[in-house]
This record gives sequence, C-alpha cells and structure tokens, in this order.
Amino acid sequence: MCPALAKAAPREEGEGGSRSSGWGLLVTAGLGGALVALYAVATPFVTPALRKVCLPFVPATAEQIQNVLKMLENRSGSLVDIGSGDGRIVIAAAKKGFQAVGYELNPWLVWYSRYRAWRDGVHQNTKFYISDLWKVSFSHYRNVVVFGVPQMKFLALTGPVEDKINMERALAYEDVNSL
Repeated sequence: MCPALAKAAPREEGEGGSRSSGWGLLVTAGLGGALVALYAVATPFVTPALRKVCLPFVPATAEQIQNVLKMLENRSGSLVDIGSGDGRIVIAAAKKGFQAVGYELNPWLVWYSRYRAWRDGVHQNTKFYISDLWKVSFSHYRNVVVFGVPQMKFLALTGPVEDKINMERALAYEDVNSL
C-alpha cells in the first residue's frame, strides 16, 4: 500500500466518527429544546386541570359576549373580568366605553389579550394582569364579570368568590362613609 494512502485511511475513519457524534449532539439538543418549548407553552393550559376545581380556558362565543354586554347596558364605570382568558369580554366592554381590566392566571393568554387589545385599538382602556383572583381586591370596580365554565359560576354564585367580592365592597363602602 502506498504511504500516502495509509496516512489518509485512518483520518477518514476518525472524521466519519466525529461527524456522526456531532449530528447526534445536534439532534439531542434540538429535541431537548423542542420539549422545553412544548412544556413552556402547554403547562399554563394543563395546570388548571390539576386544581381542586378544574377551571379550563373556554373562549366565549359571540352570543355570550353580546349577553354580557346586554347586562352592562345603562351601566358605566370600571369593569373587571375575573378569569379573562383571551380578553374577549374585556375588549368588547372597552369598545363600549368601559375602563376594563382582566385578571387571568395563564401568562400566554394575558400576553395574547394585550396584543388583541392593541390590535383592536382599545389598549388605552384595557389592562390585563397575571394574577390569582384571591390575591386581588375588586372593591374599586363598579362592574364585576365572572364568566366561564359551570364550575366557576358555581364558585362565584354560591361560595368563596361571592363572599370575597361582597366583603371587599362592604369594606370599601365603610371606608367611603367614614370620611
């Protein structure tokens, strides 16, 4: 065998081995990155199902939004939507002249709501916050919207959510009248 071929043969074998391990590392990194991204996007949508009371995101239909707006006729002032989801009700209320605020646990939905408000030209009249309803005071809002799945309506109408809102309104009333 020629000395030039003998030197070249081992080098080719070594290069082929390092090339395949480089591709393996690249594929592993790509797959890992894709899984982390999937986890980051899916977690805010899946974790509500793990709570004691499952409160998933269910977008409001156009008919449901019209029903909420009908209930708000002849009313004014500030409005809060508890569990605002993608912001449909908050944005619709802002278009009717309300200073509207939405509270939602899912950060992706809050960011999307902010984008939709900006796109629809009502971002000056809307605010969206990532927050748990138990950590927020609703006493300074004149209109409170609790709209969603039956589990949320049950909590709002019969239990702790109603108690929280009524207690805050009573405290706000006492503060105003003590001046």
